[in-house]
Amino acid sequence: AAPENIQHIHSVLALCGLPYREPKGVTNVSREYGRNTLAINAGRLINPSTGEMEMQGLPYGPKARLLLLHLCTEAVRQRSPKVEVAQSMSGFIRDMGFPVTGGERGTLKQFKEQLNRLAACSMQIGLWDGTRASTLNVPPFRQMDVWLPLHNHPDQGLLWSSTITFHREFYDNLIQHALPVDIRAARAFAGSARKLDLLFWVGYRLSRLERPLRLTWDNLYKQFGSENGSIRSFRQEFRKDVAHLTEVFPRLRLTLDDGGMQLLPSDPKDLLVPPKAALANRRARARA
Repeated sequence: AAPENIQHIHSVLALCGLPYREPKGVTNVSREYGRNTLAINAGRLINPSTGEMEMQGLPYGPKARLLLLHLCTEAVRQRSPKVEVAQSMSGFIRDMGFPVTGGERGTLKQFKEQLNRLAACSMQIGLWDGTRASTLNVPPFRQMDVWLPLHNHPDQGLLWSSTITFHREFYDNLIQHALPVDIRAARAFAGSARKLDLLFWVGYRLSRLERPLRLTWDNLYKQFGSENGSIRSFRQEFRKDVAHLTEVFPRLRLTLDDGGMQLLPSDPKDLLVPPKAALANRRARARA
C-alpha cells in the first residue's frame, strides 16, 4: 500500500464503462447499468499539421481505461487540473507492462489514438428511479494542447508533446471522490477491458457497501456482457474474470453461484495486493 503503488480514478468512471471493442461506423453509443445509462458521443480535434478539425472515433478497450486511470492519478498527485502528458506517459506505458514503441503499429500510436478519442468525446449519464429522471453531462476534459514533434529530434517517433486540462468541476469532484486503485492490479488486468471495469466497479462498491449486495446474472450481463452474444457465453467468461480477480485479492468476499454474484461488506484495503509471502502461504494451504 505504498503511495507509489496507489493510483486513482473518478468514481463516475468506475461505474460507467467504455465500450470493450471499437464501435464501427457509429459516432455515439449507450450502455445501461440497471436503471442508469451512459451515452458517449464522439467529437473533433484540430490537427496540428493541417489546422483542420478532424473527427475522432469513440474511445474503447483497455488502453482508454488505463489512460483515464493515469490522467486522473496525475491530476490528483499534481493537485492541478492541467496534466503534462509528455513527462509521464512513456513511464506509465512501461509500468503497465507494454513496450514503448513507435511506428505505425507501435504502442505510442495506440495510446495516442485513445487519448485523442477521450479528449474529443462527451459523456452523459442518465439516472432514473422509476418516477424521476435526471441527465448529467460529464465532460472530463476542457482542453487538449498538442505540438508538432521536432523534426531534428532523433527519437521524434517517440515524442508525446501534449497537455490535458480537466474541466474544473470534474477536477474538483475528482479530488473529493478519487477512488484508489492498486497499480499492480491494474497491471495484472491491463490486457482486459472487462477485468479493469470489474476492478474499478468492485472498488467503488466496497467503498460504500454496508450490507450484502446481490446481483443476478441478468444484472451482471447488462453491466459487463456487452461483448458476449449470449448470457451463457458471458457466464463462462465472467467466471474466469472473477477467478482472476479473487486470485489477485484473496481476501475479497465475492462469490458466484447459479443465481449470480454476492459481494459482502469488506475493508476497501482488501483491494490492495497482499505481500508475496501471503500469497505463497495461501497457495500452499490450497495445495494441502
